[in-house]
Amino acid sequence: MLFKKQNRNKTTKAKILGSLLVALSGIILFSDKIANIFSFELSNTHGFADSNTFLWVLSQTLSPILILLASLFTPYRTSYLVPVYIYTVQLIWTFNSNLRFDDYLLHLYAIGVCIGYTLLGYLLIKINSMEKRRDIQFKEFKKETKEVIELLKKEILTTSK
Repeated sequence: MLFKKQNRNKTTKAKILGSLLVALSGIILFSDKIANIFSFELSNTHGFADSNTFLWVLSQTLSPILILLASLFTPYRTSYLVPVYIYTVQLIWTFNSNLRFDDYLLHLYAIGVCIGYTLLGYLLIKINSMEKRRDIQFKEFKKETKEVIELLKKEILTTSK
C-alpha cells in the first residue's frame, strides 16, 4: 500500500513538472515583449535585425521542443491550454499588429479558441471511447456467436446419430 502511494506521488509530481514545462513553453513566446519592457539589447543577435526578432525566433523554435520534452512527463491535458492561448494571441498579432495586449477582443478570441480546443478534445475522447465500446461489443458478439454455433453443431451431431 505504501509503495503504491509513493508511486502515485511520483506520478503526480511528474505530471505537475510536465504541466509547468508546457505552460513555460507558452510563456517563453513573450520573451521578445520582455525585452521591450526591460529595454535591453543583446550584443550578438546572430544576424537578426534586432534583439526582439532574435528572441522571437528563438522562442518560436524552443517552444515546441519544450512541449515535446514536457509530454514525456504526461502533463495534465488542461496545461496545453496555456500555449494554445498564447499561440492564438500571436497568430492574431501576426495578422493585426496594431492590436495591443490589453485589447479585450484579442483575449476573447484567444479564450474562444481555447474553449473550441477543449470541446474538440472532449469530442475526440468521446468518439474514441464509443469506438472502443463498439469494438468490445463486437468481440463479445463474435464470441457468443461462435459458442452458439458450437452448441448447434453438437446438437445436430447428437440428433443425427
